[in-house]
Order: sequence, then C-alpha cells, then structure tokens
Amino acid sequence: MHMFRSSFAILLITGILVTGCNPDDPEISESIAGNRVTSIHIDAEGIRWFATENGLSAWDGSEWKNYTSVDGLPAARIRDMADRNNSSGSQLLVGTDQGAGIAEKVRNLIQSVEIWFASNSGLAGDSISSVMHDHQDVTWFGTGQGVSAQRGSQWLDGDENYFIKDFVITAIAPGPDSISFVCLTGLGIALMNPSVDAVTTVTYYSWPYSPLPSYNITSIYVKDYHHQWIGTDSGLAFHGNFDPKKEWEFFFEEDGLVNNHVMSVQGDGNGITWIGTVNGVSRYDGENWTSYGTGDGLAGDTVFSIAMDHDGSVWFGTNQGASHFNGTTWTNYQCSCQSD
Repeated sequence: MHMFRSSFAILLITGILVTGCNPDDPEISESIAGNRVTSIHIDAEGIRWFATENGLSAWDGSEWKNYTSVDGLPAARIRDMADRNNSSGSQLLVGTDQGAGIAEKVRNLIQSVEIWFASNSGLAGDSISSVMHDHQDVTWFGTGQGVSAQRGSQWLDGDENYFIKDFVITAIAPGPDSISFVCLTGLGIALMNPSVDAVTTVTYYSWPYSPLPSYNITSIYVKDYHHQWIGTDSGLAFHGNFDPKKEWEFFFEEDGLVNNHVMSVQGDGNGITWIGTVNGVSRYDGENWTSYGTGDGLAGDTVFSIAMDHDGSVWFGTNQGASHFNGTTWTNYQCSCQSD
C-alpha cells in the first residue's frame, strides 16, 4: 500500500465570471436537448437532470427546460453533474470540456451561473470529466490535468496530481467516509483522502495488488468498503474488501453480462446492480442475469449513465436518448437532433 503526503495551500477564487439567467423566461422544450446522454442526476426534489452534447435538460415530470451556453453555462457539451447545498440553497455542479459551471437553482430553474476555469479557481484543468460531492462536504472535480477538491470555499492542495495527471479521469465515487475512489484510464483506481488542507493518495487498485480485468476503468459504484462494483473495458469486477489484494470476483459475457465493455454501473442499494455496456444493459440480483437492448425498449445500445429514481425505477442515458424503466414499461425521451 502506497502512502504519500501533500503540503498545505489555500487557493483563493478570483475573477469568477458570474452570468445571470432569466428565471422568468427559460427555454421550454418539447424534448430533451440532445440524444447523447452522458450523465443523469436526480436531485432531492425529484428533478431529473440530463447532460447532453447540446446542453443541459431538466424534466420535472411534466415539462422540459433546456439550458446551453446562451443561458450562462461554460459550454453546450455537458459531461457530468452533481449537486450540493450551500447557505443560499441548492447548487448544480456542471462539468464541461471548457470549464465548470456552478449553477444556483430553484427546482428546475437555473437562476445564475458562476464559471470556473483553471485560471480563476483551484481547478487543475479546464476539461472537466467528472464531478462529485461526497459525504464529508468535499466537492471533487476530475480534470484533464488531475483531480481538484474543494471544501467550502477552500481549494485543497493537490501535489499528488503528478501521479495521475497523465491519465484520463473517468469517474469519481465517494466511499463511506472521507476516502473517494478516482477512476482512471490506464492506471486503475486511486483512493484519495482529503485531509485538513490537502488531498493525499492512500493507495491504488493496480497491479500487482489488484487483479482488475483491465486498468481502463470506466465506472464505479461504491456502497461501502465491502461493496464495490467496478466497470472496465474488458469486464466487470466486484471487490468485497478494503484491502486491494483480497476478495475479488469477475464477470464476463460467459457469466451473463451482455457485453464485456462496461460503460456504467449503478446499484439500487438493495442488492440489484445495473451494468450499462456498449451493447445494452444487464441487471444482476446476485444470482441471475437479465439483459435488455434496443429490441426490448432501450433507446440506444451504448449506455453511458444509469440513475435510480426515488420510486425505485431506473433511468439510462444512451447514445440515442434517455430511457426510463419502471420494471415493466420502457419510456424513451429523444430529440430530433443528430448525435455524434
């Protein structure tokens, strides 16, 4: 197990661009903004947020509201989302390939957006691939230049970034306490812990300690340190121990997985795990596999993201729109626009 230390630094946010949206006149659309749905987030009020290549969509169950760079977002192509609460209310954290947007919102109405770049904040880079807010009130940003973390208004020093800055960050998931799982393409998984003033790498899930099917990690679902599902481009792994050497299980097409190239993983918290791949989605209950594709009602074959709704139903973000499955019925949400 590798142990590292980082030095103290407090970075002040200066020159943040504040762009206002008009909450009285948002764009109301008949459909989702784009068909390439890379992330789905369902907030505490039940608003479904969809990250697409043509902007951000919000659906409250009756109408769509779509937001783009015209409304103050850093860019139209949204890559990931999360939310957090602050003294003024609820914020939606939006990651794009041209910076991060910190959106103040009331239900599905975005009222204002702060735009952060590496030049005016503590972000390590402008290309934001992953956003996550953990149980310790720390916000994580995966960028093209490493990981950035923020507690309150303080940016935590990230000297550990030189270990991972040359690897694409694909996902970040919170552990049950302060440690978060940072997934990488080509390196495996870095477990990172934000101390009082800095982010420290605790250990890696990588060879020879962790026999992952591939070091190209695409996704992760963590319930606790004894319940980790890890998606790779060459199969699915389950890790049942905090020790990186112990209790690994692997699942492939011959076991029931619909395709070995996993794109997304999500659990329902009650023993059901959903696995999105480049050729449909699989449901695993611990014993039995059930798979679904476009012939069953899924909007597109490639499943980039999965989210559990408050009622236990499931949302899937695909290359051909968003799909909702209540256990019996599929409902798809698509626009007439073209996806790349």
